Amino acid sequence: MATQIKVELTIVNARPPLRALADVTLTWPEGQITIRRCAVFEKGGEPPWATLPRIPIEKSGKKQYVPLLDPPRDLNTQVLEALLNEYRSAVNARA
Repeated sequence: MATQIKVELTIVNARPPLRALADVTLTWPEGQITIRRCAVFEKGGEPPWATLPRIPIEKSGKKQYVPLLDPPRDLNTQVLEALLNEYRSAVNARA
């Protein structure tokens, strides 16, 4: 059985380009894990993009974001696609 992905997304009123935050629950036969505070961003005229949780750090005087999780590439892609699909559905439902 493949990993199932459940997204609980909330549209937020935050400083752009942040548009939504989500909790993602991954379920497989042996258990499950919830990834909290995934983010969806969108700038005018550009397609939205999503990220797993990241932490800001300062390196050489510049702010950088370091991922807190490093899932396998295919799982990462599936999670980000699920986030974006849920975001698009939420935006379309509001229109």
